[in-house]
Amino acid sequence: MKILILGFEYLPVKVGGLAEAITSIAETLANMGNEVMVFTPSHGHKEGRKVASFEVLGERVEVYERWQNGVRVFAISDPVLDNKDVYGPGWEGLLNKVLRFARGGVGTLNLLLEREGKPDVLHFHDWHTVLTGALIKKYFQIPSVFTIHRLNKSKIPGHYFHEANLGELAPFPDIDPEYVGAYIADVVTTVSRSYLWEEWDFYKNFEGKATYVYNGIDCSFWNEEFLESRDLPRHERRRKILESLGLRDGIAFMFIGRFDKGQKGVDTLLRSIDLLANSHPEEFSNMRFLIIGKGDPELEKWARELEGKYPDKVKVITEMLKREFTRELYGSVDFTLVPSYFEPFGLVQMEAMCLGAIPIGSAVGGIRDTIVSLDRDKENATGFLVPPKDAEALANAILKAAELRKRDVDLLKKMRQNGKKRAKEVFTWENACRRYLRAYKNDIDKAVGFLR
Repeated sequence: MKILILGFEYLPVKVGGLAEAITSIAETLANMGNEVMVFTPSHGHKEGRKVASFEVLGERVEVYERWQNGVRVFAISDPVLDNKDVYGPGWEGLLNKVLRFARGGVGTLNLLLEREGKPDVLHFHDWHTVLTGALIKKYFQIPSVFTIHRLNKSKIPGHYFHEANLGELAPFPDIDPEYVGAYIADVVTTVSRSYLWEEWDFYKNFEGKATYVYNGIDCSFWNEEFLESRDLPRHERRRKILESLGLRDGIAFMFIGRFDKGQKGVDTLLRSIDLLANSHPEEFSNMRFLIIGKGDPELEKWARELEGKYPDKVKVITEMLKREFTRELYGSVDFTLVPSYFEPFGLVQMEAMCLGAIPIGSAVGGIRDTIVSLDRDKENATGFLVPPKDAEALANAILKAAELRKRDVDLLKKMRQNGKKRAKEVFTWENACRRYLRAYKNDIDKAVGFLR
């Protein structure tokens, strides 16, 4: 199958998890024998050979092609698209990039069609590629799949659609690009079943073509075989890494993620630590909390204040960590905390399960779909699920996990094994791409409102 993928990020250009996901999808599809092309803005990364140059409204556009792990990647370049600020500079800068990418994408495909024919399917990702996807759909009538990794829920001025020659899709002054993308696509996907239903107020508008395809996890990197301390038992790895961070050995819990007020639940975690310290001082004395991330200044300040209150229990790290050191942490701590308010799919709980750090997460979105909670299925459990935004419930789950660490090591060992197996066998990119191939053929189950 000949597949054209549109992504606003593609490795090595990366801001968050989107680049990892799109790159994994493209490379896995290529490994499965498909011919895969990716169009992406250059963002200043112009690797490969220049294969095209053309004018769009008097502005010179250049296209650079490179082969990357079996995928043909086309970086579209002009003075705006070359800005290294992927999602900027500023809101207007981002919208200009979105517009320029749309025009450049159509020009690039127009030239490729002369030489090698039309792709079988178009797969575009998130709202930044909607103008490009809509233009390609308009001019080339290619069957299309639109994947929403996370709903943005914001509107853009309608004149950007008019400037892109898509005025027929902009009857109002402000337009929701995600709605337009879902409207013009043949199939609409998101990245977990639970997130699809949690956001049903949006997806119900596209009933009949809305479905889900889980993301995957690459356990070839998140793998104990690559740990520097792989020859040591887990408790020794934990002791060493805690001591390297200035803490004595204890039951280790780790949070790693963005400090924001709208999604990751850092405030819930910080409140739960205070609850444990005040209500369960004896149990708390043997707990160690690693809080890793950065973002909202108020949350960073709160975390630092907590570290100051409990310096022998809490360690806050706000600098960026190398992936290899993050892997060492996952391979050493006892539990990973994922207290998100919402999570379309979520990578932290998956990375943790690959490396045996039992996740304690909110029962939302992809977290709920990927973790098998101990209170629901003891035989197949991989972690613990708690209600979101509930510091007391999170504290109680932490207490229960700590008690198990002391009383039932065999059960925790089984949960670690279950987690590794689930990550490596169920949530693989191969399984995800088999489902995407079904979506490309519109041969896939859909969300049906009256069958919930």
